[in-house]
Amino acid sequence: MDIQSYLDQVFKKSFLSKRERSDLAEEMATHLHSSKEHHINEGCTEEQATTKAIASFGDPISIRTKLTQETYGLSSKLILQFIIMSLILYFSSLFAGLVLHYYDVHNRVIELLPVAFITICALSSALLLTRKNTDRWCLLSVPILFGLGYLQAYLGLFKNMFGGLDSFTLFENLFFSGAYDFSGRNSFMLIGGLILAVQTLILFVISKNIYISLMPFAFSILYTVSHMVIFGSYYLFFGDHFSSSVTNGYNVFAAGNIQRLSDIGVKLGMCLILFLTLSSVKKLIFKSKLQAG
Repeated sequence: MDIQSYLDQVFKKSFLSKRERSDLAEEMATHLHSSKEHHINEGCTEEQATTKAIASFGDPISIRTKLTQETYGLSSKLILQFIIMSLILYFSSLFAGLVLHYYDVHNRVIELLPVAFITICALSSALLLTRKNTDRWCLLSVPILFGLGYLQAYLGLFKNMFGGLDSFTLFENLFFSGAYDFSGRNSFMLIGGLILAVQTLILFVISKNIYISLMPFAFSILYTVSHMVIFGSYYLFFGDHFSSSVTNGYNVFAAGNIQRLSDIGVKLGMCLILFLTLSSVKKLIFKSKLQAG
């Protein structure tokens, strides 16, 4: 193995930025070539000197794990394990739900399990966007509004908080995409988007990380697509024999999908506008700091 091949193995799937990989690779290459020259001067052949220089640095996988852990606080292996396992559990829980429904076993917990696993998968993946603990706390706050929407839809959380029977459905209407199956939610589409925009701005003020700040929109789209996949699978296999407390037959679900696709389009548009706006703001802040310095 030559030095370049060794370095390629070290930085493969390291999750480091392009600049970080370039800087670290240059530094390591300098040390490796220096060590190689030392061994050549001691009488080794070029191949022997290369082998000894590489051996002195250690196993490339171990170095990659150490570099990623120092950068993220978590090893690349652990991050990948979280992502892969939660994704497997998402599809496994969906498949298990379909099998159980075939045997007439179905409840809201079975419907909610895939949602929980896709949330873990999304949070694990988002860890790759940041190395700061502040950003990670911001990430943990992102699913809260959607969690309230699901809990209100499935468990009736806070619905009776104002005394009227099932009178308070704000979280369900704004942050649970299944509400599109019942008419009247179109008026909430922009309102929900505006609330997510406010959440995005708050996260940006705290973290200064544009990608972390835009996670509310990413999660909104993720939950909407996931809802379509989960309930679409049930209707595909069982048709109108499938029943749930949060939907009302295939025709209603299919009509709701049109609104869900519109919602995805609106959220993508708002996300793009905010990305461009926050990028401009960040450049202005950076420029003003340079001028002040």
